[in-house]
Formats: sequence, C-alpha cells, structure tokens
Amino acid sequence: MIIATLLYGGLIYYFKIGWEALPSGPKPTPQHTDWPTVAIIIPARNEEKNIGTLLKALATQSYPLQKMEVLVIDDHSTDGTASIVSQYPFAKSILLEEEGIIAYKKKALEKGIANTTATWILCTDADCIPTKDWVLTMVNSLVTNQACFLAAPVYLQNNGSLLGRFQTLDFLVLQGITGAGLQLHWIYMANGANLGYPRSIFQAVKGYEGNEKLASGDDFFLLHKIKEQFPDQIYYCKDSRAIVQTAAMPNLTSFLQQRIRWASKSPYYTDWVLKGVLAGVWVYNALLLGCALLAFFIPSIGSLVLAIWLCKTIVEWPFVKSVASFFNHQIQVLEFFLFQPLHILYITGTGLLGLQGSYEWKGRRVR
Repeated sequence: MIIATLLYGGLIYYFKIGWEALPSGPKPTPQHTDWPTVAIIIPARNEEKNIGTLLKALATQSYPLQKMEVLVIDDHSTDGTASIVSQYPFAKSILLEEEGIIAYKKKALEKGIANTTATWILCTDADCIPTKDWVLTMVNSLVTNQACFLAAPVYLQNNGSLLGRFQTLDFLVLQGITGAGLQLHWIYMANGANLGYPRSIFQAVKGYEGNEKLASGDDFFLLHKIKEQFPDQIYYCKDSRAIVQTAAMPNLTSFLQQRIRWASKSPYYTDWVLKGVLAGVWVYNALLLGCALLAFFIPSIGSLVLAIWLCKTIVEWPFVKSVASFFNHQIQVLEFFLFQPLHILYITGTGLLGLQGSYEWKGRRVR
C-alpha cells in the first residue's frame, strides 16, 4: 500500500502541474467589427423548471445577439418546455422526432448542428447557467487559438447538504483532471455542459458516426475523434468568465444513476493511457477499501489504514485547493479529510456498477 500511495501521489502531483500550467484568464477581448456567427445547441427533455433561466442568461450575453443562434432540441418533452422556449423570440425550438433510438442526446446535438450554418458551435445543457460573458469568452478563445475543440469549466452548485457538498468536491476534482489532462496532452476528457468547436470540424470527423450504440459519451467520443485528426488544436478554457453552473443531483439515487451513466462508457474507451489511469485509480481505491474492511477483523492494522488515509489527504489537498480557488469555492481541509472514506467507497462502487451498463436517466431505462 505504501508503494501504491507513492505512485498515486505522483499521479496527483502531475495533475497539479498540468492544472497550474494552464494559461489562466481573464484575457483582454479583441474588438471585432464583424464577430463570427455562433450556434448554441441545447438538448432538452422535460426541462420546464430550468430552460427559462438559461434562456434569460443567453438573452443578456455581451456577445451580439444577432450573431447568436439559440437552438433548443426538444427531446420528446411531456411538460411545458416547448411553451417556455416559445416565449423567447431569439430561441428556436426543434422537435426531435426519432424514437426507439439509443443515443438520444447525440441525435439531438446532430439535429441542432444540421439546422445551423453558424461557424462555431457551443454546447450546453438546459439546466446550466452561464456568465454574461460566456459566449464572448468561448468564441474569443476558439478564434484566438483556432481551436478544433474547446473544453471549458463547469461548476456544480449545491444546497449545502452533505451529499451536495460531496458532489461539488468530486466534480471539482474531475474539472481539475480535465484541464490538466488537456494541457499535458495526456488525458482527454470534457464535459458536454460546456464545450465548443467549429461546425466544419464536427462535419470533418463525421460527428457521432460509430458511437450511435452508446447512450452517453456525446462529449468524450467526439473529443477523441477530433483528437485523432487534430491533436494539437484541443484546449481547455481556464477563464472564470467561461464557467457555467449547474445543480448537483437532488438525492442519492439520481446522483448514483448519473455517475453510473458516466462510468458505463469506460469499457468502450480506446485510449489506453486513460484506461490505465482510470484502472489504476480504481485499484488503489479498492485496495484502500479492502484494507479498511480488513481492519475490522485485524484491529492492529487500523493505525496503518488511518496513516494512509492521512497521506492520501495530504497528497490530494494542494491539487484540490488549487482547482477550488479557480472556481472560488471554499473548502476546509478537515472537511476534505472526512470525505475521504465516502469518496473511496463511491469510486469503487460506481466503477463496478458502471460496467453493467444499465441505468435510468431522464425517465428512460438504458441498457
């Protein structure tokens, strides 16, 4: 376990280096006389509680509204989603008519992109809230870098509950790994709630062709298709103005279903570096869990388990603190220390459950 902890510590330190090496904003925005057109693609299924808030935020963007196309792809909603969208003249609602398919979100994104001629595509989710400079910052970063894919930060809001705080902390770690991995050209991940790319690149890699049998992974598999052809034009936008916020899952069941959905695509990864890192992290956490369980039968190793628990906290804390600082999120080291056992159990459990590939999401059972 000591050797495993040292190896794990080296991995986390490498992530910290990558995260802190990311160029950070905010950067001056050049003044253009003719800003490029940008389409914001929003898949939505039964989002009457959220879509209005997102559209209000898009209506007040600092980017010229006449250069924005807001396309809401209604994925068979049975509530008032479409009615709310109709109240915003600048937004267009497009009905996803296909039924009996597996990858509904991918199909919705494809349909949105097929209905625009905009130069740049931005993707977000219906339950997200962007800053007023989100579109401006994303387009500026895409144009300046001539990016073929731009991942951007997502912050998970919570209601202060134990589960909510845990989700936010876990999500911060994922965001840090995402940014660090892209900066180091080592691990390629993204979050579909906040990303962008040129429409021409989506067409060049033939969109989601080849991944239609997988319900999740609209962000991951597109990123990896782009990476195969344009590995040096993928970026992470570490700029606070590019942050979008979304809410934590309201209860344990929905949280676990979400994380199982994320984990369910891991058997289909073709990136062996990523698979190796994920497998290594899972094995390390499984070993920690095994040692903790063993301590109930062999109390003499309890002090060793506690020492490793402390070492893991010390190893991870500088990285987590650095990521949390960017998101202006306050967390105390004691809280982080006390969350460790829960995080170990969560990593081990969702990793196993994700392999079965069965979960419920948006009222649909996916197998």
